[in-house]
Amino acid sequence: MAVHRSGRLVAALLVALLAIAVVAIPASAVPFDEADFSGYATGQVLHADALHATGVNVANVEEAWTGAAVDSKGLTSAIKNEAGLDRTVIAAQPTKKTAGRGSGLELGLGVDDDTANDLQIQIAEAAAPPNTSTMDELLGLPASPIAYASLLRGAAEANWSNSSTCVLGKDLSNGLGYAANVELVETGTTDPEGDGNLDAPLISVNSELPADRRVAQSFSHTFLDVQQNAAGNPLGLRFGLSSEVRMTIAPVTLADGALTLDFLGEWVLRATAGGIPGSSHIHFGPGEASPSTPILRIIQDGEITDIITFQDILGDEGLPIIIPGVLELVIGENPRAIGGDDTTEPSVAANGTSASAALDVVRVKVLDGEALDLRFGHMEVAAQVPVGGIDCGIPVSKTSNLNGVTVGQAFTTSIKVDNPFGCDMTVVKVVDKITTEGDAKFQVLSTSPTANQVPAGSNLDSGTVVWDNIGPIAKGGSKTVSVTLRAQGGGGIIEDIATAAAVLGNCDGEGDGSTVVGNSPPLKVLVVLKAKFLPETGVGTSGAFYVGALSLLSLAGVSIRSLRRTKP
Repeated sequence: MAVHRSGRLVAALLVALLAIAVVAIPASAVPFDEADFSGYATGQVLHADALHATGVNVANVEEAWTGAAVDSKGLTSAIKNEAGLDRTVIAAQPTKKTAGRGSGLELGLGVDDDTANDLQIQIAEAAAPPNTSTMDELLGLPASPIAYASLLRGAAEANWSNSSTCVLGKDLSNGLGYAANVELVETGTTDPEGDGNLDAPLISVNSELPADRRVAQSFSHTFLDVQQNAAGNPLGLRFGLSSEVRMTIAPVTLADGALTLDFLGEWVLRATAGGIPGSSHIHFGPGEASPSTPILRIIQDGEITDIITFQDILGDEGLPIIIPGVLELVIGENPRAIGGDDTTEPSVAANGTSASAALDVVRVKVLDGEALDLRFGHMEVAAQVPVGGIDCGIPVSKTSNLNGVTVGQAFTTSIKVDNPFGCDMTVVKVVDKITTEGDAKFQVLSTSPTANQVPAGSNLDSGTVVWDNIGPIAKGGSKTVSVTLRAQGGGGIIEDIATAAAVLGNCDGEGDGSTVVGNSPPLKVLVVLKAKFLPETGVGTSGAFYVGALSLLSLAGVSIRSLRRTKP
């Protein structure tokens, strides 16, 4: 059949990636169902601790607080954020492997570090297995004189497979926290007949800026990620783990309009560990930011007094700003060690097995004696994987229509490729390599569907059948190809090993463009010279499928062995 130029290019690319897979995948990589890996991500758009005003004591305020965690051996211990906040992000759940949480607003009145906030206005939590997702939404929160919000939302999702199949194309866990028009701690007098808005809030995102800017959102998630360096270049065809926080910080007004902090749109902190040298790294930065992009504006009495650019952050460990008689700010610190101060460095293992970091976009300390500790854009991320990375298995099965054949008899082997991932398999290439030992020979009678390459002739010693693209295979779907052979020659071995590769696309989450590769277990069919024989079959251990930089599919392998018998 005719092959278009684009098809030839894709086929060449897949062949090249398969060749890379042979040398790039270290033998030490651990299968998904055996791998010991873990990580977490947590973000709080606003954290206020030990806040005192007008006789109201609010020990903890958490706005748009999210968390996500994974531990392949079980969530046996609670995950807390760093010292100074000391809040439980994910509770211990030994029977669960992944968990997520998200809340729009939480208030704790005099609670200690080990006690949950007593006013969890709305919170969504999920844990797996089994796969779980949930969402909680509250329209309007009049809780004067403590808080007001026009819309609060929390969502969480957790996914886990108890088989050898990796969770690809979707998050292992995630949490979303969303809050609009939040006002905290009344310093004036609220109209009891009003709509719940605070008259003079100490902290407010209900500023004079456009309404679509009055929203705070945090999204934390963990997901399997391809082995790559910090620049995004592929390093291998196995998987690592990424933990990431993505955050939008609404403009914040303090002290009834005395000061407004106006932040750039989205901030991202990500820790990635791939299990091989060069694959562990930390990424941080405002989205779509150049060195001259304003990432924070400080507005006093309606006038812009300071503009902090991305270059300011790149050039400093943190930029301190003192406003006499009002407050002290530390702005734009670089990622630091979890639990460390702004002089520490993130933890990144040279062998690629771990990475972790924390930061605050802005920390604020009020100097009026009220001991107000504020964090804007607090983020923590951590990821840990075994040496070599995580080996992701793709289900590929093979069958024969006969358990045994005689010389001269035809038989058909079928190779089935399943897609259990949260992605479509787009380009799916299958290569079936046939070799012989001893006196055994073969002839390819037909293929279904028609292969792009078929060895011609009879009494062959070797040959390769190639399907350039049997895809696409949709999420949850499968496809089967088959080869009909005639056993020829004499006693010996006919070995049939197939390999498949696919590009992943249209993923539900992360994973577009990654590569999956692997081999199916061998299938043996006994070939004898005469019809009287005792059938012998065997099935080997499953070969693994691997994902890398572009995204290939798995290749199947069939073994057919001929045992010579000269007597009936």
